[in-house]
Amino acid sequence: MINRRLIRIKTFQSLFGAFDDDEITATPIQKSVKKSIRDMEQNLLTVLSFGPELAHFISTDHNPNDYKYNTSIEDAKSFRIFTENSFFETLTDDKKLSNYLSKPKLSWSQEKEILFIIYKDIKKSEEYKQILSSDLNSNDFFIFSRFIYKYLILNSVEFEQLMEEKNIFWYDEKIPILKSLEKIFDEYEKHQKVILPNLFKNEKDDLKMVDDLISSYIENKEEIEKSLSKYTPDWDNDRITKIDYTLILMALTEFKYMPHIPVKVSLNEYIEVAKMYSTPKSSKFINGTLDKILHDWKKQNLIHKKGRGLIG
Repeated sequence: MINRRLIRIKTFQSLFGAFDDDEITATPIQKSVKKSIRDMEQNLLTVLSFGPELAHFISTDHNPNDYKYNTSIEDAKSFRIFTENSFFETLTDDKKLSNYLSKPKLSWSQEKEILFIIYKDIKKSEEYKQILSSDLNSNDFFIFSRFIYKYLILNSVEFEQLMEEKNIFWYDEKIPILKSLEKIFDEYEKHQKVILPNLFKNEKDDLKMVDDLISSYIENKEEIEKSLSKYTPDWDNDRITKIDYTLILMALTEFKYMPHIPVKVSLNEYIEVAKMYSTPKSSKFINGTLDKILHDWKKQNLIHKKGRGLIG
């Protein structure tokens, strides 16, 4: 679930937040970034828990038998679509999710109004109409469940607003979480069981990158700033946005002080992050500035890469 771009983004957010701190130290920022990374597992479980909680909400608050003397076949079937969903039932059997549901980070049972709005929106979808016309076998439930989670992350305004309110990193995390959900569904389709993805591909290496990037940035910030000023003589540093300035310093840190990361990777990654977080012109400015510095530093033999860093 964690990739290197997300590590850079979370590190950038913490360094940017400490931009005006003259007494910045590495340890608290490293701890903050690592906590944010580890919290992603809980944030995935928050999203996963929505399905079972929606089923429970409908079962207890919107059972058609409670409102009608004679329940129609369509109402009964609609009720079953959510409350007898075999995928949701399988989810609750997962140990991690069941532990999470006992002490949720976000309790969907406290958000009944939003649950009801999302429930009504889902019922307006073409996917709902399709499952309503099906036999409601386990595969029908599976396909519809997959649609619900994709709808939540990509289309539901109410879900988006709530997640942004509860998780300040939701904008950065929602696509990695969606990809993790897709893996869960792919595995379920193959093996008929829920397999939660690992948070890290390589925990030791990923956390080492956090430590190295933050400590190298802080320890060498003054030297890198002096170098940068030589290449931007027409730009007072105050005229470079704080976002662009931080991203350039981070890229230069990787160029010079992180020998195992290829320069092309660093260059491309920070240009992409700039597209996400800065002004429309920022990526071109950052690209041009880094290209110029990189060209000169290579000529001066200031960049020394080894291992994977030699690639490109």
